[in-house]
Amino acid sequence: MGIPVSAGKFVLVIGTGWALPAKRRTARMIGTTLAEAGLGLVSGNSTGVDRWVSDAFCGERELRGLPLPGAFVQVSLGGMRLLRRGGAPWPGYRAPPGCIVRVTGVESWKREALARSHAAVMVGGGRGALEIAHRFIERGRPVFPLPFMGGLTGNSDLAFREILRTWDSHPVPGLSRGQFLQLAEPWVSGTGPLANLLRGTLAETPDIFISYRRSDAPAAAGRLAHDLEEHFGRQRVFLDIQDIAPSRAWDQSIGGALGSACAGVIVIGRGWLASGASGAPRLMQDDDVVRGEIRAMLEHRKAVFPVLVEGATLPDAAALPEDLRPLLRFQATSIDNAGWEVTMGRLVREIEQVMREADSPPPAQA
Repeated sequence: MGIPVSAGKFVLVIGTGWALPAKRRTARMIGTTLAEAGLGLVSGNSTGVDRWVSDAFCGERELRGLPLPGAFVQVSLGGMRLLRRGGAPWPGYRAPPGCIVRVTGVESWKREALARSHAAVMVGGGRGALEIAHRFIERGRPVFPLPFMGGLTGNSDLAFREILRTWDSHPVPGLSRGQFLQLAEPWVSGTGPLANLLRGTLAETPDIFISYRRSDAPAAAGRLAHDLEEHFGRQRVFLDIQDIAPSRAWDQSIGGALGSACAGVIVIGRGWLASGASGAPRLMQDDDVVRGEIRAMLEHRKAVFPVLVEGATLPDAAALPEDLRPLLRFQATSIDNAGWEVTMGRLVREIEQVMREADSPPPAQA
């Protein structure tokens, strides 16, 4: 009998049953990352990667006082007995009560795991991992094969290389080619780019809201959005011109994005204070969209990042309506073509810090 699946997103993690220390550490980091991100876990009942990713995930959930049923699914293949060298069987890994879904064959296991997962992470593996990856891609779901991890059969980077080879006809849903290539970067600390890529493909609401004036600096705003998307993922960055669906009211879309975002990037060019039909700066009009966006950020105490482009400077307080003058308290970042990459790197690190603080659980009440 299955368990109730929560409204959250689930990630299938598969890999070798022979987990040497490096793979064990990788699996445990992935399990912890999924729990920290509020994602659910789907795993098998083998030892090795299955066991260690599950152990870390369950431990992190327990540490946070969160239940396991509804967040963790072990698809258990009955009668599956992996063998040690010499023929002795490995003991299977048994999930906590309420988290086990039993199946009776390999094909049933694949169907069940696919049905319950929104994305897949592969720690090693050969042809079997590649087949599962293809099934996910065909159904419009992202896969993340880690090419620096070995597997039981084939080359350790088989799935990664094959997906990359056929990228033009079968790209991974939700990822750019550049983002997929980030998976090849060895992890120096934490899970490297994987955490951002998972969040970026599975997020339902944005974390970063980009405010700009279309008549001012649309090209710079688009470039900023692209670079932020490459790092944080497409779903976590909101830019009105590309993120308002044809069937949605623009004000509802903007209001929803502002409500969910924890960081606001305000792009200010030399035409940001442009005059309206009345001759007064558009910011002085109470119904100005940009004014409304910034006012909402300030009222809801979002982390605000003014970004000056095309040689612009911050306006004087007298040039701003009173409700926007608190904007001047925030340190502005100037960015130009010559120093774009260095400045973007610093901006990304600052936004990451804001997101870590937003994700941190509140302190326990005494």
